[in-house]
Amino acid sequence: SRSPKYTFQADCMATSNNFGFTQTSRFQFAEKRAIEASGFDYRIPLRIHQVIWCADYASKLDPKASWVELGTGRGYLMSAILGSFEYLNLETPPVFLFDTFESFATDKKSAQTSNLGLNIYYAESFEKVHNIFSRYSNVTLVKGKLPESLHFKNSLGIISFLHIDLNAPEIEISCLRLLWEKILPGGVLLIDDYACSGFEYTYELFNSIARDLNISILTTASGQGI
Repeated sequence: SRSPKYTFQADCMATSNNFGFTQTSRFQFAEKRAIEASGFDYRIPLRIHQVIWCADYASKLDPKASWVELGTGRGYLMSAILGSFEYLNLETPPVFLFDTFESFATDKKSAQTSNLGLNIYYAESFEKVHNIFSRYSNVTLVKGKLPESLHFKNSLGIISFLHIDLNAPEIEISCLRLLWEKILPGGVLLIDDYACSGFEYTYELFNSIARDLNISILTTASGQGI
């Protein structure tokens, strides 16, 4: 049999379909912003495309509703989102970024200690991430451990876009329950590691809460759930 000819191979996906979005000036500008923020390329173009789509959709629901990210790390994906809007000279709503902004790896309960080693995708320091987003006056960094750092959640206002990427499924579910009533009808929830290999417990917990909330989750090739 003849081997398939793939035109795109990255981010857990190989396809011969049209992924022309990677060649657009807006995408390339957004990806450049992401790489500048992190200091290296994560090589996850499909995830960049999907988070920009989510933000585009959310921005049309209510231009004043907040975007909230739980687990910002070095700021790779949020830098891509904000860069994509900057490229089009579009305003963005209030943005709240939650993280410990520390570089130590975490366990599945969200404990973060030096004996777990370093995670290259996590923030090097609060100051470095703050400097990355200092160009945007509407971005607020919230340093602390979740879900405790959501104590002022009423200050977030209504939410049109919630991005969850904590690598700690029980904490992710706790945060979602705390924020659920603040999400606009039709608002976007993006779960970064929903269907990724090795994250079966995350998949199980989010499918369970989806049944409780009477919503459905779209599985994407990158492993994200929408």
